Amino acid sequence: MDKLEQYRNEIDGIDKQITELFERRMDISKEIARCKKDQEIGILNMKREEEVIQKNLSYLKNKDYRFVLEGFYRNLMNLSKLVQNEENHR
Repeated sequence: MDKLEQYRNEIDGIDKQITELFERRMDISKEIARCKKDQEIGILNMKREEEVIQKNLSYLKNKDYRFVLEGFYRNLMNLSKLVQNEENHR
């Protein structure tokens, strides 16, 4: 097995873990949507989103990835809001 194939296999394993964590996060997002609906709270909470981004940026060891990680979390939270909106319209 050459280096490229080894790296690709490693990426495949990481992607599987990411997918499992993504699914878990979306399931929890649905539960959050139900709580917000029960409490008559809107989906969007910009303060919370900024807190999540800053907290996760602080975990980053390689600061070269800061911009990319911020974009990742903004996209991830947008997907969570889509799931929450869908859940609230059931």
